[in-house]
Amino acid sequence: MRRYIAAIILLSALCFANQNNTKESFEGENLLILQALDAQKRGEGNISGTLFRELYEKTADETYIRNSIQLFLAANNWNDAKPLIQKGLEEYPEDNDYDRFYIALLVNEGNTSGALKLTEELIKREKTAQNMQLLGAIYFYQQEYDMALKYFEGAYNLAASEHLLIQIAELYIKLNQTPKAIAQLETYARLNGCTKLTCYKLIEIYGKERNINGVLNVYKKLYATFKDDNEAQKIFEILMFQNKQNEAVEFLEKSGSNQDILMEMYIYQKQYDKAIKLADTLYQETNNGEYLLKMAIYEYEGAQNKSSVLQSVSEKFERYITDKSDALYLNYYGYLLINHDINITKGINLVQKALQLEPDSPYYQDSLAWGFYKQNRCQEALEIMKKVLEKLNDKEVIDHFETMQSCEIKNTESK
Repeated sequence: MRRYIAAIILLSALCFANQNNTKESFEGENLLILQALDAQKRGEGNISGTLFRELYEKTADETYIRNSIQLFLAANNWNDAKPLIQKGLEEYPEDNDYDRFYIALLVNEGNTSGALKLTEELIKREKTAQNMQLLGAIYFYQQEYDMALKYFEGAYNLAASEHLLIQIAELYIKLNQTPKAIAQLETYARLNGCTKLTCYKLIEIYGKERNINGVLNVYKKLYATFKDDNEAQKIFEILMFQNKQNEAVEFLEKSGSNQDILMEMYIYQKQYDKAIKLADTLYQETNNGEYLLKMAIYEYEGAQNKSSVLQSVSEKFERYITDKSDALYLNYYGYLLINHDINITKGINLVQKALQLEPDSPYYQDSLAWGFYKQNRCQEALEIMKKVLEKLNDKEVIDHFETMQSCEIKNTESK
């Protein structure tokens, strides 16, 4: 909190604000300035502050002492800042910036009553948003939130700013007046647009209030403003959480975002024609063969007559399937070749490659067992299926197991 008060003070500070330098320069001054600025740029506040202090000692130029204090305060270096602040108060009694520096020093030393008194005197001389905010910050530090709110609102009325608004909203929440915080932020967003700062604060508040519709509406406003895919993803996730699948799909269609997710949603809703069309569009745009493999799967899954699409599906797989393909595609095409007796040996080979990538997959193990069954290797198939049944208990697996058992019984009886 002490650093926060120092930061408020630094908001008004202008680096090299005084360009009317009446002091005499010294040899090497420009080089020292460059070194100080370079250290500041690198984030080495203490080094830069020390160099500016040296510049002040050699020139008595007020801009140098101001910069040195600012840098030391920003670095939380109160030991080096303190004597410079006292020097500034003595040398420049009419400059209220040094009073603000001194107020920050008093707070840091735990003398909040002295800081309050001096800030109140400062406001009598100069009633500015900066001074009102400073007084509010001190009251906030003392956890006197009613008084802090009074002065933050006074500062906002003098010079409205988004950062002040966020501080006011925080105070409303601390005072158990969350609806007022929401009203303030919503009004600002309506008048000034849904900025990231304001609207993410609203999302935070709505989230804590478990107001899912409030969160959703703010994300929609953010997306309308920034077209950010991350926000589109949040909207989709919330709609799915609310079980509004059709609305989620409609949003993805209109926004044009997350097309891969939209494609999966089409499959989830068994809209295979739309999924194929979108996969084809993405393939044409990217030349990514994975979309062609997806098209093959969607074409097969969506066909009423599977045999009628085997040639088209196989051609797509043959075009892009490789040993480096995802295990899902290797297994899918392998099982298709096995199940339709197209090329059982090749199918088994593809499934085995999938199992090299994911050896514990019961689905791929089932495919391999089915391939062995098709080759009349019933005992091998049954040994695999016993392990599969420990993990899966769906109808297709059970049907496969029973078929393989029949195969093994016949083989045994024929011996």
